[in-house]
Amino acid sequence: MRNLVAAAAATSALLITSPTFAADTVPVPTLAWNACPAAKQGAASTDSFQCATAEVPMDYADPSLGRFNLALIKAPARDAGQRLGTLFWNPGGPSDAGTEYLPAAIRGFPEKVRDRFDIISWDPRGMGGRTTPVVQCFDSADDEAAFFARATQDGFPVTAKQLAKDAAWRTAFNEACVKRNGELLAHVSTADNARDLDLLRQAVGEETMNYYGTSYGTFLGATYINMYPDRVRAAVLDGAVAVPAWAGNAGENLALSTFIRLGSDFGAASTIEAFMSQCGAVDASGCAFSAGSPVATRKKWSDLLQRAQKGFALEGDTIDAPSILAYVGSSIYVVEPLPGFGRFPGWAAVAEFLQQAWVASEGSGQQVADGGSGDAGSPAAAATPAKPAAATYVTSAGRQLSVICGESPNPTTEDAAVQQALASYQRAGISAWPFVAYCVGWTARAKATYLGPWNKATAPVLVIGNTSDPATALPSSVRMAQALGNARLLIVNGFGHTVLINPSTCAQDHIAAYFIDGEMPPTGATCTQDKPPFPGD
Repeated sequence: MRNLVAAAAATSALLITSPTFAADTVPVPTLAWNACPAAKQGAASTDSFQCATAEVPMDYADPSLGRFNLALIKAPARDAGQRLGTLFWNPGGPSDAGTEYLPAAIRGFPEKVRDRFDIISWDPRGMGGRTTPVVQCFDSADDEAAFFARATQDGFPVTAKQLAKDAAWRTAFNEACVKRNGELLAHVSTADNARDLDLLRQAVGEETMNYYGTSYGTFLGATYINMYPDRVRAAVLDGAVAVPAWAGNAGENLALSTFIRLGSDFGAASTIEAFMSQCGAVDASGCAFSAGSPVATRKKWSDLLQRAQKGFALEGDTIDAPSILAYVGSSIYVVEPLPGFGRFPGWAAVAEFLQQAWVASEGSGQQVADGGSGDAGSPAAAATPAKPAAATYVTSAGRQLSVICGESPNPTTEDAAVQQALASYQRAGISAWPFVAYCVGWTARAKATYLGPWNKATAPVLVIGNTSDPATALPSSVRMAQALGNARLLIVNGFGHTVLINPSTCAQDHIAAYFIDGEMPPTGATCTQDKPPFPGD
């Protein structure tokens, strides 16, 4: 589950398996569940949850080298008499803190699942929240903010020259981050997280695993499924990351960065197009940016981008076409706002911002060519990003990169990184996706990885994909289902990143039947989201 506009090397395309170790020699953590710490101001309440800490080895091949203390959070089963077990959820990232996300997203789980399962999430090793130690690229958050303020003052990069300048500071960031964190970066791989997950399964007394993964959490799930194929009872992979693309398996284009191989740039572009069509299907009372019809609203969007080619002022900031595209692409993950996460504003808020920009652009003096394309890939002068973009949630870039660059193949030179960004712009328009896996200068590698094979014989796995997902486009979920040894795909005709935080009662019913009774949806089954993004009359 990832909202982005973040910075964020290559390894070979070989299938790499982890070092041999004796799992039975690693102590199973003892969990002491207590009341959770008070939630941060504005965050979802943790009053009905329980929290604990689990100690796990930093290096499973040599447990004497140190420990991670993982922070856990649990929503206890609401019907204790009918409890079936524990369901583990990883929200993605790969650096999202489960202790923050589970209280915000708990309503997305089916009611029957909440009744009969304890639902547990955790803050992964090295990734922050309340887990320690943590990947930290600067001495303080203020220092990191100051670095990015200096680095991004030229605005969003579009041209080859701008991209080259942008690449230089990203490389410098990576080099500094690697230098500061040292050996820690070797021990935050997905495979190590999967080993943690198996220890947590044992710690709660479960013989087999019930798992729900969203976004990157689907890659973690696929890794666990194939590392421990005989320990899986049920697994839902929602908004899936195509495992061959992340791993860089044979046939993948390694000239492209991880998320461009996944097709995330296509997902953003197609979901923005769907946003405009849905907005135009209602009047302005239902969607502030509506021009009265889908065709007229898509043209209004093109005209806004055309007006913004040279930038204009909005509430004291100068915004331009690339910054508008970056904001919209990173802010349409949820159709309705996620409680406790203002960083996920919902589609209505995005429409309101676009209408404000439209009004502001009318006085900008920019001429809108009749029938102008407003091509999302057209070059534009760099400008300071829009104020809403600054408010968009970005997981600490170094933490994301420590996982991505440590195990997923990416371009190794600044020129190659620039070229893959230009290729993405050319095929799908401007987005932030070419930068999320920027790994030039990131020389740290994971000590233990799992990059296939992906088709081990397992219990049936349920893969779910929205038709308009701005982060993991539907073809990525299709590829996940195809790669696994025993999986079925459920397609949801809906919008946003993952079904969990963009609910479909139909999909929830299938998920509940699967976790409770082991009943899979019929082959070829489809569902629809509960409500349209914008209310009509």
